[in-house]
Amino acid sequence: MKPRDACRLADGFSIGEKVYAQVSFLAMGVTGIVGIALVDWRWVPPYLVIYLYGIMGVVMRHLNCPRCPHLHVYDDCLQAPTRLTRWLVKERKTTPFTPVEKLLFYAIFVLIPVFPVYWLLSQPVLLGAFLTSAAAWYGGQFLYFCRRCRLKECPFNRAAELRTRPV
Repeated sequence: MKPRDACRLADGFSIGEKVYAQVSFLAMGVTGIVGIALVDWRWVPPYLVIYLYGIMGVVMRHLNCPRCPHLHVYDDCLQAPTRLTRWLVKERKTTPFTPVEKLLFYAIFVLIPVFPVYWLLSQPVLLGAFLTSAAAWYGGQFLYFCRRCRLKECPFNRAAELRTRPV
């Protein structure tokens, strides 16, 4: 990997960035879980699988984090405490996403904000809180973090420097 000063992209994350990402993501999950539980608790376990295992088990353990130079070069992590991420990630990957990995990645990121909406429709306050936190998290990712990301393999990467830099 290149030394820190050789790249103009993010050299890690500030405490404010980490708090923003974590609070908005946790608020989205908690309001989704509460909204589902208030209407029909039987649908909470499937959402927990999508929300928790989808992020921590699939995205963090197998897709993004094993390929992330923030974690492996700079010992930093946006979405979780670095120690937890290092515990989840068992091996480093340098390969692009396979078509199946891309499908899983997109499915998780679509299902997390879409799945709870049906149960939240009857609860306008929770629906508003859910949509606000989802917009904050996804907006922060796409409009801010994805534009500074060093993870070239991620399908959501929007860093122009990585797209135009020769490999």
